[in-house]
Amino acid sequence: MKKIVAGVIFLVCFLIAVSPGFCQTKNLVTNGGFETKKDDNLPEGWKTKTYRGTSAVFAFNDTEKHGGEYSYMIQIDPPGGSVLLYPENNFTNIEPGKKYQFSAWIKAKGMGYSPNFIAPAIRINYKPKRLSPVPTIDLMLEMKGEGDWKNLTLTTIAPPNAEEITVDFLLTKGTVWIDDIEITEVE
Repeated sequence: MKKIVAGVIFLVCFLIAVSPGFCQTKNLVTNGGFETKKDDNLPEGWKTKTYRGTSAVFAFNDTEKHGGEYSYMIQIDPPGGSVLLYPENNFTNIEPGKKYQFSAWIKAKGMGYSPNFIAPAIRINYKPKRLSPVPTIDLMLEMKGEGDWKNLTLTTIAPPNAEEITVDFLLTKGTVWIDDIEITEVE
């Protein structure tokens, strides 16, 4: 009898220990923690664009980070402007009708609207079928009064015929640190 009780206790403890691994879904974002660098001071798998003469500094930061070795910092010089950070390739391992959660850790200082009244935001959408209105995280609203890292999430359902998920970080003013980006399927 003691052997049976000990076996049951062992089995229950084993299942509790390994069950989180079974419940987690795969992160679709490659290099979402910005740990792998390219030669041009960009994270591997990511691109940036600046618009309308915007001047900005792009850098890996090993001091202000949420997890891992680095975060990715974008500092937009005054008076501000428009900067886009986005994955080199869209995320294609998705299924129409499934629910997906986007998550990113953000820290910001001096964030604001651009001189052209563009608001900083994170936009998530699908291709070729898009959602309307575009699922957006308003960074001015979400980061207002925040001085530390904040986890921002957004859950969407892939529309019929969706083949890809797109993600754009639209930044306009101040300094923003981004880290630990994930897109996972939600059960």
